[in-house]
Amino acid sequence: MDLLDVLRLFVRMVVAHTAVSPAAFSWPPARLVVGVSGGPDSLALLHVLWRLLGAERLAVAHVNHGLRAEAVAEAQFVAEMAASWHIPCYETSLDAAACASTAGLSLEEAGRQARYHFFAQVAAQVGATAVAVGHNADDQAETVLMHLLRGSGLAGLRGMEPVAPMPGAPQIALLRPFLYTSRTEIEAYCQAQGLQPRQDSSNREATFFRNRLRLHLLPLLAEYNPQIQAHLQQLAQVVAADEALLRQMQEEAWWRVLQAQQADWLAFDRQRWLALPLSLRRRVLRQVVWAFYPNWRDVPFRPIEQARLLMEEGRIGVQATLPSGVTLMVENGRFLFTTHPGIMPASGPQLFQDVPLLLPVPGEVALADGWVLQTTVLPTLDFAAICQNADPWLAHIPVTLQPLYLRPRQPGERFQPLGLNGRHTSLKKVMVNRKIPAALRARWPLVATVDHPVWLVGHQLDQRASLRATDDGAIQLYCYRV
Repeated sequence: MDLLDVLRLFVRMVVAHTAVSPAAFSWPPARLVVGVSGGPDSLALLHVLWRLLGAERLAVAHVNHGLRAEAVAEAQFVAEMAASWHIPCYETSLDAAACASTAGLSLEEAGRQARYHFFAQVAAQVGATAVAVGHNADDQAETVLMHLLRGSGLAGLRGMEPVAPMPGAPQIALLRPFLYTSRTEIEAYCQAQGLQPRQDSSNREATFFRNRLRLHLLPLLAEYNPQIQAHLQQLAQVVAADEALLRQMQEEAWWRVLQAQQADWLAFDRQRWLALPLSLRRRVLRQVVWAFYPNWRDVPFRPIEQARLLMEEGRIGVQATLPSGVTLMVENGRFLFTTHPGIMPASGPQLFQDVPLLLPVPGEVALADGWVLQTTVLPTLDFAAICQNADPWLAHIPVTLQPLYLRPRQPGERFQPLGLNGRHTSLKKVMVNRKIPAALRARWPLVATVDHPVWLVGHQLDQRASLRATDDGAIQLYCYRV
């Protein structure tokens, strides 16, 4: 197939799926920037676009990374080729090795970021809404394998997208018209059209991870399955469709669980987040990172998983750190995420007064800031269900433990945490271990009898208030925020 036909098919795909590209992009574009290195892929792409759109709609962008002696000659070649087709050419030179060292990136990643940054600059300069690059199907197979080896999720296994927002400049569309075209077909086109592309000698250097995949691992895998590249390309297409569906579901889930959002913090509704399927719980957590840092590229699995498990456990006051330094704080009924933990006010149930209050059974007591402590008498006991209760704000005690009082802790008060075989510890230490904010401890509600504590609300039952299967009925204690 003539690559001109490949490009026409790509255009039809773009027009039919405008939702995947920035709103400002449409075909044909008034101006289109083409990233050209001088190699077969980018040179063939420029030639095909020149045939389809004409020179007046195009602009060439070339980056000299300063890594090879022949790079200066390649930049001159690109400029002369563009001039011969009457296409304006914009070129920049940089020290990619120095950029990588300064930013703490690999040489490959530093070069990638520098290219896209310059392409976006050129697009803004010439008024273009899109940039086209020459990634091909072989590049796609290498990308999927590279992501697989690095431990990627679905977003990585979909590989590169044919149309995507430009990294760092999402208002510009990044186009990859040759993503389903093999390197062999592109090289055949160059030969048929009399094009003489430059060959990048660094593509043969095994120091780069991608080159090692191309030169060593893929040929080895082909011994086991000669269709390995085709299968990796198919995997990318299948996963891309699944990922698009999941992204749509993720977006809907995000707005379902989001309670509030400001520049430095956001809050999730606890019950709505817990009701999501596991996949969406993980995905909206990754989206939290992107909400604060849109250009953050890779969100690792382990810290997201650790945060998820803490959120599902639901211990009030627990904190965790997500990638990029976002802090998670577990509160009753909601999860807070912030880049500045000091700006978030402490939140939790608080007593209005310091004197003990007789707790009505059944009945309820209003607490500060919309909190309520409710008591209910359960005449029959479902001991198995009570033992499986995972809600920290729901507790059950023997019905014989009356009268009950609601009060703050007392100086030096001791506690027998349930499960420690009657061992004593200070109530203050329990509060510290449970990460109750210091500002809230003085008036944190405590259910107690005349003789001893019963329940540190939302956190810990006393051993002396433990329920037995032989008890006749129970008192249910439930604290919630209206």
